[in-house]
Amino acid sequence: QLMRTVTVSESGICAAYEVYAFGAGEPHITFTAGVHGNEVSGIYVAQQLIGYFQKNPPLRGTVKIIPTVNATAMRCMQRRSPFDKEDLNRIFPGNEAGSLSHRLAASVYAETADAEILVDLHCCGQHGMPYILSIYNESEAARGLVERITMPVAVHSEGTPGQLFTESCRKRGQAACIIELPSGAGSGAVNLPVANQCYEALLDLLRTEGVVAGNIQGEAPRFYGPLKDTDAPKAGLWRPQVEKGMRVERGQCIGTVEEAAVYTPESGLVMNIVPCGYIFADDLWVMTYVPLRRAFKDGEKKKRKNRNHLLTYADKRVY
Repeated sequence: QLMRTVTVSESGICAAYEVYAFGAGEPHITFTAGVHGNEVSGIYVAQQLIGYFQKNPPLRGTVKIIPTVNATAMRCMQRRSPFDKEDLNRIFPGNEAGSLSHRLAASVYAETADAEILVDLHCCGQHGMPYILSIYNESEAARGLVERITMPVAVHSEGTPGQLFTESCRKRGQAACIIELPSGAGSGAVNLPVANQCYEALLDLLRTEGVVAGNIQGEAPRFYGPLKDTDAPKAGLWRPQVEKGMRVERGQCIGTVEEAAVYTPESGLVMNIVPCGYIFADDLWVMTYVPLRRAFKDGEKKKRKNRNHLLTYADKRVY
């Protein structure tokens, strides 16, 4: 094990992050978390991985973990830097001559340059479902990575520039993705059941590379298109009639606002539903979903032999 601290500074202000490295040689696999300081379920998963490798060195390859990229934002329990208010996950690959966040982004981008596989852990809010986010329509490497992470849902990203995973895929050809995890209830709270699910899914990924011993425990994800929102027609008291994880059909009533029904515009899987409460004119979204359109039937799968394990995964389900 090797742990070191990397420090960047600008006009006398410093930001630092810790890098843990285990093993040696190929493959090079990197996990990052805490790019957004208040997304602590991902930080927890990264710390669990550190604890695992402190007791169980990799059977092959190098595993690098940066558990809290944006430590100053994490200490303030906020998304953005407290110094320059930048959203770190919109400014990669960064700028060594820029403000503190730009310098931090440049440092982390350089630190992750040797990764063949890069998984960035984030959070999607308290009421969301966990999912893998990837530009797998653009990148075969990214798609191959996502197929081996045993979480239920993979969502195609719109590919916003400046994110660590999009820049890594597009500019460096790395297999990179985000895993979005719901947070716990309240600031700084971890959603333990989902965090543990993600931890086990990442161990499955490492098993496919021969880095971790054992048989694959989970199932490959089902692939969907990009996330879409459903808005309410007006402000008022929102009463949901569906739950996250449910399938909804086009034209189905998903809830009411002041007795007015709200309908979903197309069939989909509910990823996030706003709980009963008041919504306002400047923020009328009530549900996030992914469309159910896929190119292949649900039962169509194929098997890939990866060393001594068989991994079953869904193939060509994007539209």
